[in-house]
Amino acid sequence: VLAEILEDIMGKGLIPADPETWKVRRRAIVPAFHKRWLARMTEMFADKTDALVEQLNDDDHRQRAVDLEERLGSLALDIIGSAVFNYEFDSVEHASPVV
Repeated sequence: VLAEILEDIMGKGLIPADPETWKVRRRAIVPAFHKRWLARMTEMFADKTDALVEQLNDDDHRQRAVDLEERLGSLALDIIGSAVFNYEFDSVEHASPVV
């Protein structure tokens, strides 16, 4: 019943999927939720966030206004680049034309 209600809103994703579709998709995503993988990802998220916090705590940044939308966008780009594409944008450290 839930699948029928949510299908118009969410399509046939994992949550609103019928039982057969759900089984196939769940098997595909289970490795992404392994304890070691999650520990590695949360450590990487923390490292990237710590780099931004250190930069914001720097005396240079304390004396002027900071565009938090840009800074958090850079952080998101660095996290997504590393986690999904295995690519280091380093946009927290260096200005990025993407953000």
